[in-house]
Amino acid sequence: MYQYFHKLRVRFAELEMKQGEVAKRANMAESTLTARMTGRLPWNGDEIARVAKVLDIPADQIGAFFFVDAPKEYRKKVG
Repeated sequence: MYQYFHKLRVRFAELEMKQGEVAKRANMAESTLTARMTGRLPWNGDEIARVAKVLDIPADQIGAFFFVDAPKEYRKKVG
C-alpha cells in the first residue's frame, strides 16, 4: 500500500522522532502535521521550511521529501 511522504516518515525514524515531536518542534499542531502527512491538506512553504529545519533536511533535498508524486491510482481527482 502506498504511503504519502514515505521518505519523510523514514527521516522521522532515522532521527527517532515521532510525528507529535516533529510537530511540536516545528511549532505546528499535531493535527495539522497529520493532515499534511496523509495528503488531506497541502503543505505551505513556511511549514515545509520549519519541518525541514527540525529534520535537518538540506534545502537542495527538500523536493525529494515533500514533492514526490503519488502513484496515479492515489492521486486526487480535480475538476
